[in-house]
Amino acid sequence: MNTIELHFHFDIHEPSSLASVIQSANEGSGKGDERWRALWQEPMQSEHISEISSLVSSLQPYKNILVLGIGGSALGTKALYHSLRDDDSTNLLVLDNIDPHTFNSTVPHLSNDSQTVVVVISKSGGTAEIGALLMATQKALPDASYVAVTGESGELQKFANVNNWPTLPVPDGVGGRFSVLSPVGLFPLALCGIAIQPLLEGAREMDELCQTTENNPAGNLANALISAMHEGHNIQVMMPYCDRLVKLAEWYVQLWAESLGKITSSGTRVGPSPMTALGATDQHSMLQLWREGPADKVIGFIELQETVDVQLGEKPLTDSLSWLCGTSMASLLSAQLHATEQAVREAGQKTWSLHMQSLNGHSLGQFIALWQITVAIAGRLIDVNPYDQPGVELGKLLTKKAYTNKKP
Repeated sequence: MNTIELHFHFDIHEPSSLASVIQSANEGSGKGDERWRALWQEPMQSEHISEISSLVSSLQPYKNILVLGIGGSALGTKALYHSLRDDDSTNLLVLDNIDPHTFNSTVPHLSNDSQTVVVVISKSGGTAEIGALLMATQKALPDASYVAVTGESGELQKFANVNNWPTLPVPDGVGGRFSVLSPVGLFPLALCGIAIQPLLEGAREMDELCQTTENNPAGNLANALISAMHEGHNIQVMMPYCDRLVKLAEWYVQLWAESLGKITSSGTRVGPSPMTALGATDQHSMLQLWREGPADKVIGFIELQETVDVQLGEKPLTDSLSWLCGTSMASLLSAQLHATEQAVREAGQKTWSLHMQSLNGHSLGQFIALWQITVAIAGRLIDVNPYDQPGVELGKLLTKKAYTNKKP
């Protein structure tokens, strides 16, 4: 069942090359840097589910889960946990920065025994932030249970073997920002008691919709956003009207920025600038800019068909708010979304909307696959490799050099 509906509220030019670009993306599916499209296919899907289920069972009982990750190794997990958690979920904490205050307010309060599971995520183990977080965590929690999610070779895999830690794979060809539906994201969610099978089913269903060269959701989305970028609408906003989707919008920002902000083969610097906003909160901060500032934005509105609502009652604060009597929070939030979309569109911004019939593993799996396939197509449309990150790698090298020079 398709639970995602996409609508574009601006004219879009479809280049003659779009069909061949979509075909190229589909031909690369499951191979090389696009092996992530095999995560929800057999045999990889069953292999990962089996390994994850077995390890989760062996670790029980536990009450705290601490994930050490950076960038794509943490963002996807945070996004899905924030969207899917309920009152029965095990406590999940994610450290994805080396802020000492955050570390001291998190780790020392965890139990230093097997009831705390520390999940260390790094494909290589060579990332400075992960190394620092692990060293500090092991010092504070030497008796916790440790699990490494890592590549088949690399420093973290070697370290885990020496310390007899159980490991789960980050498959070859699956980069960090494409890894959320691998053990990178699925294992911490499974530890929390969140069902992971629906995520993979939703992703597989979306992938099937994206196999055609016509009416392809990812192809249409990539073409719309890249066309808007070429027309000067370079700032591209994702604005969910749902608190639980805030972290998912942050995941989109990394995926979009790190994949598409590149230098083309002809030496041109290209790429949209993604950002997030939250409806209705940011209507009171960003709407003024969007209405009367530069018309250089594409704003995507994410609407969830809520199944839970709150009635407002019959006693308004003032007579001017009497129109709210007998209505509900969900109806007001929906009205604000549609009014804001109309307001910014009339001001010259380009807009699109995505409607989710429900917020569950299936719909989120669809969402993840949609955007990852969209990036694969968008990279081809603007002639960049969406799978490398030379700017990020340079930053790592300069950080090591700067730190080494300052170290006493």
